[in-house]
Amino acid sequence: MKPTFNAYIDGFNLYKGSLERRPESKWLDIVGLCKSLEPDANLDTVYYFTAPVKSRFVGDRASDRQATYLRVLEHSGVKIVRGKFRKDARWHRLASMELQEFVQPILAAHLGLTQLAINGSWKNAKPDVPMTKVVILGEKGSDVNLASYLLRDIYRGNIDRALIITGDSDLTVPVLFTKAEGITAHVVVPGDGQNSASLKSAASSLTRLDIELLRSNQFPDSYLTPAGGNIQKPSSWVKSPSRK
Repeated sequence: MKPTFNAYIDGFNLYKGSLERRPESKWLDIVGLCKSLEPDANLDTVYYFTAPVKSRFVGDRASDRQATYLRVLEHSGVKIVRGKFRKDARWHRLASMELQEFVQPILAAHLGLTQLAINGSWKNAKPDVPMTKVVILGEKGSDVNLASYLLRDIYRGNIDRALIITGDSDLTVPVLFTKAEGITAHVVVPGDGQNSASLKSAASSLTRLDIELLRSNQFPDSYLTPAGGNIQKPSSWVKSPSRK
C-alpha cells in the first residue's frame, strides 16, 4: 500500500524562485507537479499559500492574472490559503551614490538629477547616508500559515509524508518537527540562488526543482472547469513562437 502525502506550497517563494523569469511556465498544474515529485505515494491534499497582490502602478494587471490562476488551481482541487499583501511607503538609506544605481530608468540631466546633485546630497548627509522614500511590496502570513497547516496535519496523524515546496529558511523548525514525528519531510527548493543549508539539515531529503517538471506540468491554454466554464491562460504567459 502506497504512503499518503500532503503538499504545502509556498506560492511566492515558488514564483520568485522559478516562475517570475519563465512566464511560459506560470500556468503551472500544481497537482501534476506534486504527483511528479512524489511518484511512489498517493496525493491527498495540496495547500497553496499565497496573498492577493496589489497593483504596483496604473494599468498593472498582475492582480487579475493572479486571480485567474488561483481560480484554475481551485478548480483543479488545490486548497488556497490566503495571507495578506502589503504596500507601504517607507524611508530607506541609499546604497549607492552612482547615478545609474540611484534611479531607474535614468532621467535626463536637465531634469535636475545630476551626479553633482547626488554627490551634494551625500556630502550634506554626512556622517549619515541620504534617505529616500520607497514603496515596499510584500506578503504577510504565508510562512506562518504553511507552518501551522503542516504541524496540524502531522499531529493529527493524517499523513505519512509531507512535500514542502519552499526555499524559506524560516520554515526550518516546522520541517524539523515534521521529521522528528517520523513523517518523511521532502523539501523542494524552487530557486538555485536560495540558501537552503538549514532546510537541508532539517529535512528528510532536499532537492532542487527541476525546470523540466515545470514545462511538463502545464494546464491547457484554455482550461475547462468541471461546471463547463472556460478559463483562458493570460496572454502574457503564452510562449512566443520565436522564443526558444
